[in-house]
Amino acid sequence: MITTADVISWLGITQNLEPLDLIVDAVNYYVDALPSIDRHPTGQWESTTKLAAILLAARWYKRRTSPGATVDGAIDGGQIRITKYDSDVARMLHIDGFEKPMVG
Repeated sequence: MITTADVISWLGITQNLEPLDLIVDAVNYYVDALPSIDRHPTGQWESTTKLAAILLAARWYKRRTSPGATVDGAIDGGQIRITKYDSDVARMLHIDGFEKPMVG
């Protein structure tokens, strides 16, 4: 599972941390309930699963104040789009059609 500190470290933020506890709890619940995530034999998440969960939490955190999925911050003063879908995360969590191959 991931911690709030994991996400703070990934994002490099020091302010507006209040929503992270709720986001991290939701991501941990969501990811842990997925049937085909990568796990150690002990049941702990593999590093790919943990990274995917951190990326997912970071994206949810960034999208919390951007219902239109854009934030200020482009180099030229424009907007940056924050996607609601990340194929890398989907592949690491084996969701949205990116499932582990299985033998019948």
